[in-house]
Amino acid sequence: MRRWMTAVLWLAAALPLSAQYNVKRLMEEGRRQLDMGYYVVAMQVFERIAAMKPHQYEAWYLSALCKYRLEDFKGAAEDGSRALALQPYIPDLFDLHAMASMRLERYDSAAIDYTRALEIDANRDYWYNRAYAIYMGGDSVVARQQIDYILRRWPEFQQAQWLRSMIDRGVRPAPSKAPSVPAKGFWLPTLPKLSDETDHRPKTHNPLMQKK
Repeated sequence: MRRWMTAVLWLAAALPLSAQYNVKRLMEEGRRQLDMGYYVVAMQVFERIAAMKPHQYEAWYLSALCKYRLEDFKGAAEDGSRALALQPYIPDLFDLHAMASMRLERYDSAAIDYTRALEIDANRDYWYNRAYAIYMGGDSVVARQQIDYILRRWPEFQQAQWLRSMIDRGVRPAPSKAPSVPAKGFWLPTLPKLSDETDHRPKTHNPLMQKK
């Protein structure tokens, strides 16, 4: 297994800068490594692609995702920003950047990200995550307004019910309880879906999730 992983890294280092076919091959291998949970190897592959093709947003996005999984939230936010600068029309990129920002307790930034995501896709989870970020940022009045709106649209939404109860009691979750990423939560084209997590904390949008 170690030899195989070393070979992947060698392939990344040996590629000529102009080899488009090899970039495609590398991208596929990096996604495969990410799918199997080899985040360090996948991250190094995506970083290599980003160095070769700095205007390719997918490499920055997938590098950010690897860093998030490795709990390098600062690196995830930085690479996520690079991806968004290149492609500001995919809501899942805002989602990942927002989740990294919340881990860094940059709640205002996360709320802005979800506002941008909602302009593209009025997804229920984005509404909820924005309300969560607003509340954690200290504005309980606006957060309550957001939650009331969400519950009028989706009255059975348990996470929103939970957050409203937290707001009513004036209780904020500890920053250490910030969400971990459901493995299938972020946009990862061509990869099979992995296991999800279910709890009352901010939910990561699954683009394959049926919207209510």
